[in-house]
Amino acid sequence: MSTTPGGPAGRVVAELGRPETPLETAERKARDRALRRSRQNFRNLISSLVVCVAAVVLIILLVPRGDGVQQPAVDVRAAAQQYGDTAGQPLLAPKVPADWRSNAAQLRGSGDTSSWYVGYVIDGEGYAGITEGLPGDSAVLATALDGAKATGTTTIGGLPWRVYDRRDLGQDAGNVSYGLATRIGRVVVAVYGTATPAEVRSLAAAVATDAAARGLKGTGSLP
Repeated sequence: MSTTPGGPAGRVVAELGRPETPLETAERKARDRALRRSRQNFRNLISSLVVCVAAVVLIILLVPRGDGVQQPAVDVRAAAQQYGDTAGQPLLAPKVPADWRSNAAQLRGSGDTSSWYVGYVIDGEGYAGITEGLPGDSAVLATALDGAKATGTTTIGGLPWRVYDRRDLGQDAGNVSYGLATRIGRVVVAVYGTATPAEVRSLAAAVATDAAARGLKGTGSLP
């Protein structure tokens, strides 16, 4: 009895030149099922990767970027009034340009190393600080100016100031690349930072103006 391709005796396979045996048919179907499963698994893997990548991109887009959450600027005048009684004297709170942001205004140390500190960030990069020694403070310059040696003198705001120019040290100057110091009333005041000399000098002028307004007069002598 003759058979036709695909009939009861199985389909004719070109490579074999004859109909498949039942065993060959079963093996072929098993291979086909395995191939379909592998293709399906591959498609599922690609789909999962696409979903993961999309999720990562979404997270990146949703997370705020930049320099982080910026803390509110410190109200230096309010802080100076708050700590003035504790300090036992009016504390400096100079008027500075509107784009200077104060990030600290606090009493530091205790006893012979007590001081009033105010810090400013300028243009998001530069730094300038004020350290006002309290009565009895004998180490304000060594502490605030990081042991810098005086390099000259100048007059700013009607007050004599010692100059501490350490710009030649580069990064080794730390936070005191340029500084100034004077004596106001019973205390020593240091103005310093990584800001330009012009910016540090303008802060010194503002300190002199604020000191005069608060009844704190320069002694005319250098620290």
